Amino acid sequence: HLHLRRSLMADLGLELSSQPTDGVTSLRFGDDSGLLLATSWDAGVRLYDADPVSGSSSLRQHFTTPGPVFDACFAAGGDTAIVSGGLSKSVVRHDLTSGADDVVGTHGAAVKCVEWDHETGLILSGGWDGRLKCWDARLPEERRCIADVELPGKVYSMSLTGSGSPTRRLVVAMAGRAVHVYTPMGLTMSGAPEQARESPMGHQSRCVRWLPDGTGFALASVEGRVAWEYLDPAPAVQEKKYAFKCHRVRDAGVETIHPVHAVAFHPWGTFATGGGDGVVNVWDGAHKKRLYQYPKYATSIAALAFNADGDKLAVAASYVGESGDAPAPRDAVYVRKVEPGEVTPKSGVPK
Repeated sequence: HLHLRRSLMADLGLELSSQPTDGVTSLRFGDDSGLLLATSWDAGVRLYDADPVSGSSSLRQHFTTPGPVFDACFAAGGDTAIVSGGLSKSVVRHDLTSGADDVVGTHGAAVKCVEWDHETGLILSGGWDGRLKCWDARLPEERRCIADVELPGKVYSMSLTGSGSPTRRLVVAMAGRAVHVYTPMGLTMSGAPEQARESPMGHQSRCVRWLPDGTGFALASVEGRVAWEYLDPAPAVQEKKYAFKCHRVRDAGVETIHPVHAVAFHPWGTFATGGGDGVVNVWDGAHKKRLYQYPKYATSIAALAFNADGDKLAVAASYVGESGDAPAPRDAVYVRKVEPGEVTPKSGVPK
């Protein structure tokens, strides 16, 4: 039995030590440090060192905030600081060197998403109050909020382009199927979006993530669908966009449609999705193909993240409440070793 359990655990990846004790809400790897950041409903912001090859993991730091945390990101060169947001309505900066916490500013309701722009040093936060705010934590407290934009609905997901994109852009997915694209400059100057779109899917948006090169983004919905969207408004480019069904389970002729909670791009441009069915799929969006499906986890996939090198995938198997207040397996974060065959696009590894 022990041998069987070990082989099953190997299939799921390395289970972290000192796990979050309530629903996991976000995962993110540091580009500089390679450390893994996890947030959860237990008011914790945790930083892990995990190596699935050696099978070792350790909890490096654990910050406790005033309430459940919905998102966090690294917010300094060398990954020496973290910014988090959650139900307490506060955007909090955690200094990893000194261990000090600093409230950068607040929203009128829960802070759902946070991002940090390494080019400008600005913090971006989106809230359930339907506002997008831009902060400069280096300024005195009363002058820190340098942009405060009213959005058409509450924020559900945000993504900032990475180093592979020539231009920094923020995409925001909101209630009412609204999707806005901003440049940090446009946000601070006028607050006007560069593009205002509507999700092509009929149901609520759940997660949005940029392609590594910033030419488009993947948008996931609560109704087992993902849209592949292009940024360029030219008709010839827009003709190539599409949406596909996924995370649907057919049993005895009945189809159960699960929400797609998580999307994470690999540096090579392929991407993983995680659903309420406990399944993680890897897709080649440019060629409309599924590349790989990992063994099923015990409960919903709440969050996913690849590291900068693309050789690790963090997976949060954590019940998201799809069936109400039901008994669920304990929350767990795993880190898998990624094999090239699982993530290589049909066109080969990009140069």
